[in-house]
Amino acid sequence: MHPEQTTQLHFQALFDLTMRAKAGIFIYLAVWVVFVVGFDFWANSPMFVMVNSGLILFMFVARLIHLAYVKRANKYTTDFLYQLLIGFILLSASHWGVMSAFILIEFKDSNAYQFILIVLAALAMGGASALSISNTVRYFYPLALYAPAFFVFFIERDPLSTIYGICMLLSYAYVIAASKYSRDNYWSAIRNHLIAEERASELEKLSTTDQLTQLKNRMYFDAEFEQEWSRSFRLKSPMSVIMLDFDHFKSLNDTYGHLFGDEVLRQASSLISNELKRPTDCIARYGGEEFVALLPNTDASGARTLGERLRKAVESMALTHQGKPVTVTCSVGGASAVPSHDIEKTDVIKQADSALYEAKKMGRNRYVAFDELAGPN
Repeated sequence: MHPEQTTQLHFQALFDLTMRAKAGIFIYLAVWVVFVVGFDFWANSPMFVMVNSGLILFMFVARLIHLAYVKRANKYTTDFLYQLLIGFILLSASHWGVMSAFILIEFKDSNAYQFILIVLAALAMGGASALSISNTVRYFYPLALYAPAFFVFFIERDPLSTIYGICMLLSYAYVIAASKYSRDNYWSAIRNHLIAEERASELEKLSTTDQLTQLKNRMYFDAEFEQEWSRSFRLKSPMSVIMLDFDHFKSLNDTYGHLFGDEVLRQASSLISNELKRPTDCIARYGGEEFVALLPNTDASGARTLGERLRKAVESMALTHQGKPVTVTCSVGGASAVPSHDIEKTDVIKQADSALYEAKKMGRNRYVAFDELAGPN
């Protein structure tokens, strides 16, 4: 798995675990209010109520703050926030486990006894299943809830406590088994989604990339040209198109072979691609030995400067065949325009092609701009 995919996976796990655990922020508080009000804990044990109310409110505020930070998480904070969330979840479970054990001891003869057992089972089963994204939470969340109560049942040793203890052990085993299925399904779905995204990205790249030169292909260029024309029209900014064609390329193939011709195209593609310094510039293989460059925010002077650089880069290639040097040159034509209602989109490409044709007629290995021609073509 690529590093960026691993980062994406970690962030997705953090986000999903946070969203699944969000309900617990309010459930803990709501259940505690029911306990205090419904069983009149304040009258029987005010210190118990104050201490636990303070702890529950502290966790409530801390979890809300964590939730706010998760929404602004980045690759540098994801792991920390993930581990912090697990810590909060297990701390809450431990608190409820210890608090429940106290209730089982102090309020054994009240209805709170049965009520706390129902709450423990509900929290363990619901929480472990919903939060099974994390293996740590899957195992230790129900354990933190059950362990203190199980210890109480163990030391009491009466028949009913024994039955409760056995049921709690069986419940824990069931929770672990059921949450494993939920966890496996979650991670399988996430990984399949990432694989599908990666394959879609690869297919998109293949559909827009020339396999020989690894430059963009004509389909990609046409789409980029449409977008840039619209953008330049809107901003009233100049744009230029440069067309480049290798001189006597058919003779080169006939003399040295098509494999050598392919190698020339590969090396030249790398050189001319490096000459385009701006990320907004686009170079593509237009067909055969013809290449085209799209230059946003570029006037005729800027197009000429780049066209000459491309021509010289091709001319300077150090090529050899069977130990003998081979010189390759290219002809370049350029056209510039500020898009408007008076100009057809295809005119700029046609003008660049006409300038290229003129460069061939004038002896090749040169740059010709359309606006320098003697007359319109």
